Amino acid sequence: MKPFDPSKTLEDLTGLHVGDPEAAETPLAAWVIRSWKKPLCELSDDEIGRLVTQRDGFPYILDLVWPKLENDPLFDGGYYPGDVLSSLIRCDLQVWATRPNYRAQLALLYQRALGRNAEENDAFRASLDLPSEGLAIS
Repeated sequence: MKPFDPSKTLEDLTGLHVGDPEAAETPLAAWVIRSWKKPLCELSDDEIGRLVTQRDGFPYILDLVWPKLENDPLFDGGYYPGDVLSSLIRCDLQVWATRPNYRAQLALLYQRALGRNAEENDAFRASLDLPSEGLAIS
């Protein structure tokens, strides 16, 4: 994994120009475009989480969100507690090509999330179609 400069934007790091947020077709698209134009070090937790749930800005956003997930596997990306982890669990394998160490840690984060009390992890369980109790995935 190559270190990157967090004072740069996703546009700077990828070389992609995403356009004008005012010309976006939807409010969500405008929001994503604005996030791409902000220096990574200025992105809020909500912006980082929502980029993950939109599966956008990888692999750089993975590097920003991972410490947050290690601290709290039910990190809330703006939708519900655990939305970010749920989204990452369902990502295509190609997402992990440049960050295999993160993929290797998913099972542990998943178990930690399931180990939390039901009031904290009910939305996370529902997002993965898990029963309200138990640790097994059917």
